[in-house]
Amino acid sequence: MNTIKVPEKRKIYKIILFFFFLGIGAFFRFHNFGNVPAGVNQDEAFGAYEAYSLMYYGIDSAGYHNPVYLATWGSGMSVLNSWLMMPFIKLFGFNTFSIRLPQAILGTISLCFVFLFTRKIYGDWTGLTALGLLAVCPWHILMSRWGLDCNLAPGLMIIASYFFLLGIENEKYFILSAFFYGLSLYAYATLWTIIPVILVCKLLYLIFTGKFHFSVSMAAGALILLIMAMPLILFVSVNLGFLEEIKTSWISIPRLYYFRAGEISLRNFPENIGNLLSILIHQSDNFPWNSADGYGFLGYMTLVLSCFGLSVFLLDIYRETRNSEKKYNRKSILLINFLVPFFFSGLIHVNINRINILFIPMVILASIGFRKIQNRILTAGLILYFVWFTISFANYYFSEFNRQVNYDFNTGLDQALEMAAAKSDKIYLSSDISYPHILFYQKIPVNDFRESVTYIYYPTAYEAVSFSNYSYIFDPENPDPNCSYIIGDDTDMRPFEENGFVINNYRRFRVAHR
Repeated sequence: MNTIKVPEKRKIYKIILFFFFLGIGAFFRFHNFGNVPAGVNQDEAFGAYEAYSLMYYGIDSAGYHNPVYLATWGSGMSVLNSWLMMPFIKLFGFNTFSIRLPQAILGTISLCFVFLFTRKIYGDWTGLTALGLLAVCPWHILMSRWGLDCNLAPGLMIIASYFFLLGIENEKYFILSAFFYGLSLYAYATLWTIIPVILVCKLLYLIFTGKFHFSVSMAAGALILLIMAMPLILFVSVNLGFLEEIKTSWISIPRLYYFRAGEISLRNFPENIGNLLSILIHQSDNFPWNSADGYGFLGYMTLVLSCFGLSVFLLDIYRETRNSEKKYNRKSILLINFLVPFFFSGLIHVNINRINILFIPMVILASIGFRKIQNRILTAGLILYFVWFTISFANYYFSEFNRQVNYDFNTGLDQALEMAAAKSDKIYLSSDISYPHILFYQKIPVNDFRESVTYIYYPTAYEAVSFSNYSYIFDPENPDPNCSYIIGDDTDMRPFEENGFVINNYRRFRVAHR
């Protein structure tokens, strides 16, 4: 009777584990997709409305054709997420399912690249451990299920880093690495500073260790990255006052009313690093959509393993390089991916979204720490802990968590709008309802919005106070009986009741009508 050799058995086990972890990761990212989290975040709604407007009307809410950076809020928003939404809006309609698909797909793909990247450095088993830890990581699950522009950054960065690692051995992969680094520039403006520093550090390291070899592929990669970055270089030049705004029928370089370049500074470095450490220790930045009560965002055990893994990782690098000057070590690529974002967090006041590219390296470090544990009882205990963690978190996320973010994601507003519109043409809104939600749910044609909108605080970072048949300006003591009102839960409804209005409740929203 033929028996399977041990190496072949191990290979089969690894393949089974890979698809098992990937399946768990896909389940967490797609189960009840579009409904959890319920409602829509205001930034998510605005990015989606810009995608809808660009696709069907050819301009965004500020009137720009194909802007390289959206002018939303007056202070801007990265455009890549809106671009990626467009084909799914075309296929599945304009709804929460379609606008969140790009992030969920990239979140799932990034699981594979975390495995590939880690395996390249530490081998198959550590790669599988990293895949498993990221598959059930609360932060990665939460961010993969809704459409915030900056949440694309971690996935694109790990893909770019993996191809960079391959490019050191085969230069043709530098082209792919450059493409994904270039693409990530359109995911989040923070990367405009971080990516050049990361690439310079990596290139200097390759030069120092003798691994840098100029080639046609490397030159092609550099050219691709420069071409992709050029519109954003022009954008920065326009917004620093060196160039006039560029508006054409095929591309626009807008001037923002509020440009946030001044947020980066060394003045508060110790305080900013302290803020990051506080977020890591407390496993929260106090934004309910970024972390899970009782579970954190990385997970408390993952944080402990990450700290242990960092010490193991640094010791490994030291041991492997101390006896040979200028010896190339793949681990240094991961070290750069970790250190640059960590120190960058000292230049700005971060939250979890603003420094999200730090966390995949931390999960990889946690996998290194996990694999370094030699005690079988402790290893078995950790496995049992993560099994419990996964089941417990799944139960929490798909029930209690959804209730916790109802308020922030304005659950029920779509129903309130439908009721209000059925009762009157003119609708008044309380100030706690953001206008991008109205644009998103009502699919207001962008030309109608632009022709009718008036702003407050204009021309700085601004808010709309009226547009189309919606207005935020009304006298709550003397409601108009010919109009409908959508009111948040922090407003006294007695004047409406005293004037004979009917009140309908939709979660935290009340619709008052006659």
